[in-house]
Amino acid sequence: MTPEAILRSDVLDIIFENRNKQYGAYTLRREYNRRLITALIIMLMVVLCISLSSFFKKSGDDKLSTVTICPIDSVILVDINPPPDEPKPKAQVEKQIATIKNPPPVIVPDNVKTDPLPTVDDMIDKKIGLENIDGTPDVGISDPVGPEIKGQATDPATPEPPKEPEILDGAEFMPEYPGGVEALRRFLGRNLNVPEDAVEPGQRIKIPVKFVVTKDGNLSAVEFLVQPDERFKKEILRVMSKMPKWKPGSQHGKTVNVYYTIPIIFEMPEG
Repeated sequence: MTPEAILRSDVLDIIFENRNKQYGAYTLRREYNRRLITALIIMLMVVLCISLSSFFKKSGDDKLSTVTICPIDSVILVDINPPPDEPKPKAQVEKQIATIKNPPPVIVPDNVKTDPLPTVDDMIDKKIGLENIDGTPDVGISDPVGPEIKGQATDPATPEPPKEPEILDGAEFMPEYPGGVEALRRFLGRNLNVPEDAVEPGQRIKIPVKFVVTKDGNLSAVEFLVQPDERFKKEILRVMSKMPKWKPGSQHGKTVNVYYTIPIIFEMPEG
């Protein structure tokens, strides 16, 4: 670059002489001042906008806020009675315990008179002290057990188990005919007789019977859950009276009286 051109050229042109001006560094240096001024102007505008918005908001709040003054005539005075003071607990007056003078023995000459020692009866219900003081008898350590329960056992009474009814509807182990259900069916089949003219050929009559198996295995309190013909009742009662003793039911390891129900069927085969 000639001296005349240097004098007329910018500093950037001199620095970037014979260099690639399309590179970003040349553009950044040339536009640095303009960008700095633009950034400052934008920052000032943002600060100004924030300040103006705060000012207008405060002015608006001042205009909207109102103060309401209540007239004196509308004021109602309420007499609030303070809560009564809680009664202070009475100070417990310490009882003066009766004390009898019984100081430790002191060795003195024989001619010096000393106070006589108290007797055992005098020391009953009294504390031992250095002087005689009248007061309430000394009962010592109070008995925590009240007089009304003193001498009684402190263990809670064991509640009695609820009484079971005389006859149970069901038991842990139900009564059983000797040999089981099949033996009972065979017994009824061999001993039951169909009353004459009571069942038609091909007809089947079922009569549920409820009874009690007692503790000793006997049958009692037979009742019919339906109302059959009297001839059926008599036949059923006759056969049940011939039954052997049952194995009784048990509850909690004890034999009990238990209700039992069986169906008795009268059937006439077709001719």
